[in-house]
Amino acid sequence: MTERIPIGFTGARGGECGLSWGQIAIWRAIQRLVPDDASLNMSWVTALEDEGISFDTPLPRITDTVAFIMARHESLRTRVRVDEVHGPRQMVAQDGIIELEVIDAGRDEAGVAARELQRRLTEPAFDYPNEWPLRVGAVRVGDVVTHAVFAICHLVTDRGGLTALVRDVLDSLAGRPTLDPPDRQPYDQALYQQSDAGRRQSEKALRYWERRMRAVAHSRFGEPAGEPRFVSATLSSPAGDQAVSLLADRERVSTSAVILAAAAVQLARQTGTREAVLQIIVSNRFRPGLADSVGPASQDGLCVIEVGDDELGPVIGRAMQASIQAYLHAQYDPVALDTLVARLGDVDLSCSFNDRRFDAQTPVSAAVGVTADAVRAALPRTTLTWEPVEHYGARYFLHVNAVPGALDLTLFADTSVFDHAQVEAHLRGIETLLVAEALGALTVAA
Repeated sequence: MTERIPIGFTGARGGECGLSWGQIAIWRAIQRLVPDDASLNMSWVTALEDEGISFDTPLPRITDTVAFIMARHESLRTRVRVDEVHGPRQMVAQDGIIELEVIDAGRDEAGVAARELQRRLTEPAFDYPNEWPLRVGAVRVGDVVTHAVFAICHLVTDRGGLTALVRDVLDSLAGRPTLDPPDRQPYDQALYQQSDAGRRQSEKALRYWERRMRAVAHSRFGEPAGEPRFVSATLSSPAGDQAVSLLADRERVSTSAVILAAAAVQLARQTGTREAVLQIIVSNRFRPGLADSVGPASQDGLCVIEVGDDELGPVIGRAMQASIQAYLHAQYDPVALDTLVARLGDVDLSCSFNDRRFDAQTPVSAAVGVTADAVRAALPRTTLTWEPVEHYGARYFLHVNAVPGALDLTLFADTSVFDHAQVEAHLRGIETLLVAEALGALTVAA
């Protein structure tokens, strides 16, 4: 049996204004993917008893939690409407009603029912101007709720803010909702960014972008050989993971910088350039008030890494320094960047890099026990898998996935400029660079 329960909520305020820069970045990503924009939706299931969150949970605990997070986080009660004059606008409601979908199931079927409910809540794209950007459900066994299900639109937050939202949900489900005030709301962020101080910050960042864009080649790939045809390939390498850990430890940099350096070297070699120009996804969570903000804060940073004729070793430090500069200049008005790019001409910003691991920026010392024999023994376990993609918003987009014990890389590519053979050569080349550098370091140490 399915029951729909209305839940009322009341927040501290409502209002209307333009989108924050982070919201604009997500909104554009959504528009590029239409009609497949539901692929950006995020969701999770909390198995209350199995995860030790709460036991014999009554339904009011779920409804109270939903009302609590709706009141606490303005992004959950924000809808986006497009104004023909001003473009997309965020409409923050002070109060309203959201429905909870409750599924009754037997004890043995509760887990399966929760996963099916998660699928149904996550699959449809959100109706951005008319629907709350949160969908909630629960699985009930008798009078006890065993599973809570949440699906959110990417406009609510990015993956950095998702951690804070999930924590608030779990604390409330456990009966101890936080009383601490939330970090900066997207509405406040948008108002600041539209102020004189916000514009000055944007102008400073865009001066950096202009300097870097003027100094690089305006073409990386050849002309498309036909209509864009996209592919996704994933390389999973246990040997690469060991190599990355060892090199990060040797250079005293993040593992992200090591992987970025290897990608830069391989990209420069395959495109015949002396530098790699990549847009990297910057969470901006290191900025005041944004660490636990439940709202989109991520923006692209421009990362230009000098490669020249060097091998991987010397490039690692440059990649770290280049990424730091990208982080420091990754808050800006995207519309103003569009104007800058148009003024400079055909600047090729078609390559992107995104480290999806939450701990990616942390310097590591995880190389204990890594030996040359262990690295070589792990090489045969490397796998490469392929998946067709209908369309994608970049010619080259390399993702680092959070897979324990493996360097897991997914490359989305437009095969009209970077064909299947080049995609495979790129991923395997990154692994080869990392493994060769690590084995060389181990040989010297011995």
